[in-house]
Amino acid sequence: MRRTLRRFGGIATALTLMGLISLPAAAAALITDNMYPTVNTGWSCPSSDALVRSGFCRTDNSTVTYYYNTSGLSATAKSRINVVAGRYNSTDLNFSYQSKAVWTGSGETDIVYFQGSIPTGYVGFAWCNDQVDGTDRCDQHYVRFKSSTPTTRTVCHETGHAVGLTHGQSAHRRLSNSDSRLGCMTTPSASEHLGAQNVEMINATY
Repeated sequence: MRRTLRRFGGIATALTLMGLISLPAAAAALITDNMYPTVNTGWSCPSSDALVRSGFCRTDNSTVTYYYNTSGLSATAKSRINVVAGRYNSTDLNFSYQSKAVWTGSGETDIVYFQGSIPTGYVGFAWCNDQVDGTDRCDQHYVRFKSSTPTTRTVCHETGHAVGLTHGQSAHRRLSNSDSRLGCMTTPSASEHLGAQNVEMINATY
């Protein structure tokens, strides 16, 4: 029901104004739909070991396990990932660290962070490694950082993609990619925090 109300937010808002229905306060406060898929996300949920441009989708459920590669990422990077996971835990998502990644089966580790080569001009990249067959959900996302010590802003941003949050121009209605209401999902990311819009968007989805 939450997802349905959010998907037809414009219609629901109009009906609310006419006094025909009422919406939960959180749903009414959403300024846009920036959760994959929207009418402005022009890609299907992929499934690829190789880096896929614009290749993220939604995670498969509210329980999110994560792992960071022990080589390549600095101790500071790992600490920042844990801090960001704690901030996502303030939503309806439940993040937990796995000391050993699960690579196959129905219970794969949901987000795997590592350092490596990414396209020029990017500091981080997230994409789906294993789509849940025939859906817009992903069983495992890869998040790759250019630096061995990515900023907390970058970690928050790429983690947002791994749970389905989009840039402003991929949202419906479209926003500027630099709209500060998008919290750490601005491009370039200017905040270390999710912000109210992203928290409510996550809670309306999961």
